Amino acid sequence: MQQSHKGRGEAEKGAVKRRKRDRGRTEPIVAYNSKLKLGIMATPCVVVAVATLAAAITGQDILGGGTMLHIGGSLIGGLVAFTLLQMAFDKKPMLQIDEEGIRCRRPDVGLIPWSAIVGLGTSKATLLRRVLMIAVDDNELDEQAAGHMRKRVGLFAAFSPQVAKFEGQMKGWPSIHVPISYFTISPGDLEKQIAEKVNFYGK
Repeated sequence: MQQSHKGRGEAEKGAVKRRKRDRGRTEPIVAYNSKLKLGIMATPCVVVAVATLAAAITGQDILGGGTMLHIGGSLIGGLVAFTLLQMAFDKKPMLQIDEEGIRCRRPDVGLIPWSAIVGLGTSKATLLRRVLMIAVDDNELDEQAAGHMRKRVGLFAAFSPQVAKFEGQMKGWPSIHVPISYFTISPGDLEKQIAEKVNFYGK
């Protein structure tokens, strides 16, 4: 009797542990922008904006193109810096993966349900460093996501052989590319979590 009771106790403990693991796997993946990474990216833009504006005001020709070129450089540098810093202080998640699918805010796709996801992959891209590639069946998307697909410009394959290879493997399914390099979570850790989530939720 004691052995039977002990066996039941161990089985119950094992079941509790399994239930805890199962609950853990259902927790969503949530990724936020990193203030540090985006701040580092914005710093050169701020320096360019300040330097070219100062040159335009003082009449110095550091770019060799006159005052208007310096004003233009200042405006462009300031605009890029403002955009990056605005992203850095955005408190909402940029990417969320849960039982409903993948929610993405940059690009502003909204919800991509699991029923619409044909394939997933990651790649290095020249301009965006690292991207999450999501091949989709656009007939399964809601209006917001479908609208993004209609407006998208398919230039990523021209900058990354890996992106081109992924799109070839997806046999014509269109894909969405989400920059993941400037999240607080590292691209490697995010890839591992996505792999676990796909095994649990994916088709």
